[in-house]
Amino acid sequence: MRTVRSLWDPEDVPDGDVMAPHHFWVGILVSVFGFAFTWTYYSNVGAALTVLGLLIAADDVVEHATGFPTPLDQLWKRVIYPLIVKRIEDGGDG
Repeated sequence: MRTVRSLWDPEDVPDGDVMAPHHFWVGILVSVFGFAFTWTYYSNVGAALTVLGLLIAADDVVEHATGFPTPLDQLWKRVIYPLIVKRIEDGGDG
């Protein structure tokens, strides 16, 4: 059985493309939502969402611009990938 990893390994593609950070836009959307729609009514939640979104965006920009391992990248490699994606690729065993 062929797996997604055997067809395309995302780690083979260098993360040096500054113009294509994929989580950058998610972080910006979270920040805008927190600031524009939440802060007025729930200031603590709005501030937290704004800061969280900016951290997500900054994490992705640093990862793609430098290639250094970042906290979200390590979370993916050490927790999310082994728990979810690896089980799917192995056919649910484990």
